[in-house]
Amino acid sequence: MSTVLPASRAAGENAALNLSGRRAIVVSTIGNALEWFDFMVYGFFAVIISKLYFPATSPTISLLATWATFGVGFLTRPLGGIVLGAVADRVGRKSALTLTISLMAVGIAIIAFAPTYAAIGIAAPLLMLLGRLIQGFSAGGEVGCATAFLVEYAPGSKRGYFGSFQMVAQAAASLAGSFFGAVLTRTLSPEHLNSWGWRVPFVIGLMIVPVGLYLRSKLDESPVFVEKAQKNELTASPIRDTATKHWLPVLAGFGLTVFGTIGTYIFLLYLPTHATRVLHMALTDGLISSTIGALVYLVCCPFFGRLSDRIGRKKVMASALALSLVSAYPVFSFLTAHPSLPTLLVCQGLLMLYLSAYQGCYPAFISELLPSSVRSTGISVSYNVAVMIFGGFAPAIVQWLTMTTGDPLSICYYVMFGSAVALATILPLRDRYSDALR
Repeated sequence: MSTVLPASRAAGENAALNLSGRRAIVVSTIGNALEWFDFMVYGFFAVIISKLYFPATSPTISLLATWATFGVGFLTRPLGGIVLGAVADRVGRKSALTLTISLMAVGIAIIAFAPTYAAIGIAAPLLMLLGRLIQGFSAGGEVGCATAFLVEYAPGSKRGYFGSFQMVAQAAASLAGSFFGAVLTRTLSPEHLNSWGWRVPFVIGLMIVPVGLYLRSKLDESPVFVEKAQKNELTASPIRDTATKHWLPVLAGFGLTVFGTIGTYIFLLYLPTHATRVLHMALTDGLISSTIGALVYLVCCPFFGRLSDRIGRKKVMASALALSLVSAYPVFSFLTAHPSLPTLLVCQGLLMLYLSAYQGCYPAFISELLPSSVRSTGISVSYNVAVMIFGGFAPAIVQWLTMTTGDPLSICYYVMFGSAVALATILPLRDRYSDALR
């Protein structure tokens, strides 16, 4: 009996740990998934939203106003990252995560139920703008808080694997957004789609929020945060400490995020548009390729995150950056010379493989750069500033480069720039994958 009881107790503890780990993954990624789901749905129905909320004499001006309103959300991300990241570092990750998803719900609700321009006039686009501002603010705090919580909750030997699910959430949400958009456009009449159908995915996203709130209320605070709080090793001024004592890791995090955000917005989101607009391929080809790219991302990120737990994150990330840097031009040249669905699938699949290798390790690597006292604030600042500059404006920058130079390969120069910046950033950094979190 004496040998059976300890074994049973150990099995029970392992089961409880596995259950807590699964809950931590869901709790930490559900907000990120909601943000990306909203991103895809908004893009899918941008033409409808432009007619309902931004009527203009020119359809082009109407659509530009719609995208400008969406882009405003990126401007409030750094502010949300600073404010909500500081809440997470002072009060706790759990409290901050509850706050971010509550704010996200408010933003989604405003967009889902806002009356149209025909009903309330100029107040309609203003409501849409307000919804995007609130969503951007909450999303800015979500990434830093959720990443810190997830990595701090992970066993020491699985931080890369746990952290990779932040990226899995992005891929899954992109697929779900595309799926709902495709189903609604194929099953509803244009009249029903314009009157109420486009609101359905936003309402579905809103219905997920109570689930997220419930799960976040039931999970304990990050063990690392609790330990630091008990030892009185937290700071009362995380924003000031981040700016004065830890600005170098934050600057490094900014440089590391440049490739991740460029890769995500170019490889996953913009490349299908590039194929249809610049290479004159069929829209269906772009949608198929985008779906396959998201699947590659979803499957490969956890694999590379787990690999980084065994051999180190820097090796995996630097290899992905080097491959992206040297192969971007040949890949895009081949696609430009031979525009077809098989070529697009091969090229996007290869690029998404590089991105998966990098992004699968990124959440753990950036978390390990910073101490617990400023981890959420530091991640939030470095991530959101880089996303605002290089990610949110990525399609516009590439389109401008293409129009200015007349070179369809301009897209690869932007990718090479991001690869070079991140590679120069990571090479001098020490890999802390085998160290305990500070």
